Amino acid sequence: MRKRRIFSLFLCLLFFIQVLNAQHKKQEAMVGISQAYYGMFDEDNQYATKEMLDHIRREKFDLILPRVMREHQVDMWIHVIRPWSWSGNEYRRLEHLDLNYKNLDSTDPLRYEFGTNNAVLIFTDRGGDRIERAVFEGEVEDPEAYDIVRGESKFINQENYEILDYVTEHPDKIPETELGYRFMGLREFVAKRDPKRIAVNYCEKLSLAEGSETYTLALTDGISYADHLQLTKALGEKYAKRMISAEYLILDYLTRRVASEIVLYGISGNLREKEWSFDKLVPGVTTLRDVRGDWFCTREAGHDERAMRNHPLQQGDLFQRETNPYYIPRKGETELPPQVKKVWREVLKVRKILLENIKVGPTAEETLNVLIHKLEEAGFAYIDRDTFNPNLDPKKTQVHLDMHAEGKGVLAPRISPMGPRWHRQTKIQLFHTFAVEYMVHMPVPEWGKGKHIYICIHDGAVVTGRGMEYPYPPVNEVRIIKIKEENHE
Repeated sequence: MRKRRIFSLFLCLLFFIQVLNAQHKKQEAMVGISQAYYGMFDEDNQYATKEMLDHIRREKFDLILPRVMREHQVDMWIHVIRPWSWSGNEYRRLEHLDLNYKNLDSTDPLRYEFGTNNAVLIFTDRGGDRIERAVFEGEVEDPEAYDIVRGESKFINQENYEILDYVTEHPDKIPETELGYRFMGLREFVAKRDPKRIAVNYCEKLSLAEGSETYTLALTDGISYADHLQLTKALGEKYAKRMISAEYLILDYLTRRVASEIVLYGISGNLREKEWSFDKLVPGVTTLRDVRGDWFCTREAGHDERAMRNHPLQQGDLFQRETNPYYIPRKGETELPPQVKKVWREVLKVRKILLENIKVGPTAEETLNVLIHKLEEAGFAYIDRDTFNPNLDPKKTQVHLDMHAEGKGVLAPRISPMGPRWHRQTKIQLFHTFAVEYMVHMPVPEWGKGKHIYICIHDGAVVTGRGMEYPYPPVNEVRIIKIKEENHE
């Protein structure tokens, strides 16, 4: 009996501790969102509150939605997110924590913008300054952002008793397939508004999956063939003929920002800056993997970074961790050697060229061509891939560019030779946020043929009416690691 009491007391204490931990955990709008491409809304960002993200959503509805719909001459936009297209793993894992995380695990590119992973959403231009926003079916995290919220269909769960009762009471109104329950009453809703052009989230030319960072979670290309059939039937012949692809409308909506997004983007970038301690680094013993470094910067032609992960760091080595460059001084050195100073000057020269030439208006491809011209004019050798070319002029530093959009999953507009063509053909909009990702390969011929120093920069920037600006401090120096004497004697 006593053992049972002790065990029961232990379980109660464990439950109490878990409750306290849940209560003290910061309330985030989307926990784990960094895995779903929203770096600025990362769970470590204490400013990414539900209130802030709801504010961004409403600002975009007010300021961006009318503009993009009218630019594309769209009267109605129907966006369907299937309720069965997400796994629910994160939902279950975070259950009972009282967090706003319901749009996790969905791969729809607008899951955050609309605040749902399960809905039929309808936006209608009925004139005036505002677009009517309706949740025709489903649930959203921010219902106050919508004008009409009809609520979740009681038929989504095919295993409940409500659908059994409905089938029994209305045998003449049963859709041909369960997929059709979501669209019941849609024709009447649409007919009342009588739109001439109806944009629907399916793709004809763009591949949003290919256009996203596919190594983590590829975005979907829109509704399935089955949903397209159901939507066509629900609309009827008259309105089905008015359907067009919403792919470019979606792209424009994703690539345009409001001011509050830039505020959050800048804060989140600043939070990434961390001071790392290398007190336990022992030259000749400690490896790049031990210090969680990303890559060596001192290289030979044909450098294989994978083979260097367990290679001991030596005095005189230069490496990067989270794109911050660190130098391990040789005995007696108190400042950076000339070659390292020179490569950093080259990094800053490239930065200056970017700051002066990235502006609102041109496409990413037009901007890339301008930058290539300016780089070569300044004495650099532009390379279309991030690989040192030993056959180029050894007196010229080689530069590669891959400056893709950041914060929304879709990488366009992308100032880079990489990716699909539409990445480069997308225009740079006001408040475009992007990764200032460029790679510098500086030959050091005095070290031997093919020897070079590699620096990869990956900061974040925004394009304002004045041009490219940094919303948080970029990497500004090569840091010298202080090695304790006892560590390398």
